[in-house]
Amino acid sequence: MPETRAVRKLMRLGQSDLAVRRFLTFVTAMDRARDAVRLWSDAVKLLRAHPETFDPAAAAVMPTDRLRGILAAARVSQRHGPDTTAWKKIACSLSAGSDAVAHVVEHGKGDAVTLLKDLRIVDAKGRRRYPFLRGPKLGPMWVRIMAAPGGAKVDNMDIVPVAVDVHVRRVTENLGVADTAGLPLGRAKPIIQQAWKNAVDEAKFGGPEGIAGTCAALDPALWFYGKHGCGHCKKVRRRVPLGSACRLCQYVPDAVDSLPETEASR
Repeated sequence: MPETRAVRKLMRLGQSDLAVRRFLTFVTAMDRARDAVRLWSDAVKLLRAHPETFDPAAAAVMPTDRLRGILAAARVSQRHGPDTTAWKKIACSLSAGSDAVAHVVEHGKGDAVTLLKDLRIVDAKGRRRYPFLRGPKLGPMWVRIMAAPGGAKVDNMDIVPVAVDVHVRRVTENLGVADTAGLPLGRAKPIIQQAWKNAVDEAKFGGPEGIAGTCAALDPALWFYGKHGCGHCKKVRRRVPLGSACRLCQYVPDAVDSLPETEASR
C-alpha cells in the first residue's frame, strides 16, 4: 500500500511515531480522486524538504500563500486553494488538541466510534475541524491508517467499514459479493460496506496488528486487487489473474478481446 511504503521510508529517516501519525493525517486528507502512489511518494519528499508543513503548530501560523506554494510545488495539493485551506485547518485543529482526533494523533490511543464521530464536529464558526477527513471513504480509511501503519491503539476497530472507492467497488462486483451495477457510487457504498461486513463476520483471517480480522484489515487487500488486478484486466480487456481470489472473478471481457488467462502476462 502507498501509505505503508511511505511510513517505511519515514522510519528509515528516523521519524518518530508522532511524526508518522501527523504525516499520515495530513496526506490522507489529500488522497481524493488521484494517483495515490504518486501522492504518498511526493509527500515523503515534501517532509524531507519542508518538515515544518507537517508540524501542526508551525503549519497553523504559516502564511497561507507560502503554504500553498510549498504544497503546490511538491505536487501534494491538487486543488491548491481548497487543499491549502484544509491543510491549515487540520493543523489548527491538531495544535489545539481538544478532541479525540488530535489525541490519537498526538498520543496514539483512541476509540473508533468516537473518532468517526469527532471527524464530523464543526468549530464555533460552523467550519469542519478536519476538512476532507469526514467523508464515507476517507473517514474509515484514516481511522484504519492510524492503527496500521500508524501504530495507534484504536479500540472498536470492528465497527470501521470498508472504505469504498471505484477500485473497491470494481473488485466487489467482479467477485459477486454485491451487485450495484447502475447505481451512483454514493448509493452503492452502504450496500458494498454491508456486504463485506457480513462476509467478515463469517470469516476468520489475519491482518496487521490492531486491525486483524476486521473490515479495516480487508480494506487494503480490496484496494490492491481493485486497482492492480481488476483495473489492469479492465484496461487490457482480458482476465489476467493476480492471485487465488481471481478464480471467483465474474468479469467477462468483450468477446473480441478475450484471451486465455495467463499469470506470465502480468
